Amino acid sequence: MLASTFTGSKLASSGFLAGQQLQQRASVRQVAVPLTIEAAHKKGSGSTKNGRDSQAKRRGVKVYGGQPVNAGGIIIRQLGTKVHPGKNVGLGRDYTLFSLIDGVVVFDKNSRGSKVSVVPFEMYQVPEGQQMKEGSRKHRRLAAIAAAREAATQEA
Repeated sequence: MLASTFTGSKLASSGFLAGQQLQQRASVRQVAVPLTIEAAHKKGSGSTKNGRDSQAKRRGVKVYGGQPVNAGGIIIRQLGTKVHPGKNVGLGRDYTLFSLIDGVVVFDKNSRGSKVSVVPFEMYQVPEGQQMKEGSRKHRRLAAIAAAREAATQEA
């Protein structure tokens, strides 16, 4: 019934666009597009899981053999007792070796391992072959330290 209403009209399904020709579309010319390769939008899993590190602990020998050290001065920062404390040297809870007196650092090495001691200035003897030249910087510095200690003991 409804279909008969549109019979003969342009709206009838059989007559829709009947007799009209579709216009040909103008041909589109294809242009060569340069090939582009895009990078990934997400970071690779390696870069997201890396990139962190702990702060350096600055371990190692702070005062070498033959050098003067004050009481409480750190001689070695170490992980474990690679070097053991000798006379006048204390061991901290993080295995730091420190001086208990003012003096000169002396390293000893034997079959059981290394040991560090601190000898008072008056008792320190320079090992043979390591004698300081008269007027050298080290000689002047040790002489100045000894003079300051002597002056401090005379005042007291």
